Amino acid sequence: MNKERIAKVTSDMANECKRPELTGKEIVIYENDRKHCYNRHYGDFSNPKEFAFIMKNLDYIINECDFVLYNEKNNSLEYYKKIHNNITVRVKVENSNELKIKTVFPIPDKKYENKKTKAAYNKYVIN
Repeated sequence: MNKERIAKVTSDMANECKRPELTGKEIVIYENDRKHCYNRHYGDFSNPKEFAFIMKNLDYIINECDFVLYNEKNNSLEYYKKIHNNITVRVKVENSNELKIKTVFPIPDKKYENKKTKAAYNKYVIN
């Protein structure tokens, strides 16, 4: 299966999510997950150029995200970035050396703001 290396989890991002053990893990996307994004979410984007731009710039979205959350229920990192629309990149946390991007899609402003508030709150909650 073809895969593309996208980024690494930085210590800042791992600590923001209260998951320091993820620091340095490689984030990759496999061809079947790219196909999933196309099949499931292509129509959610405002136009084909936006979808292509987002999929070509996953490294930028992850490395320059506005904020990141750890979703305990889905065992995933959720990266959020406001570009043309609000974009989320969902990365599955697994017990391996690499973390896999599972999906990418736009979200409404209200959901983006709710997630942003949650991320800000989580920075000050002691586990």
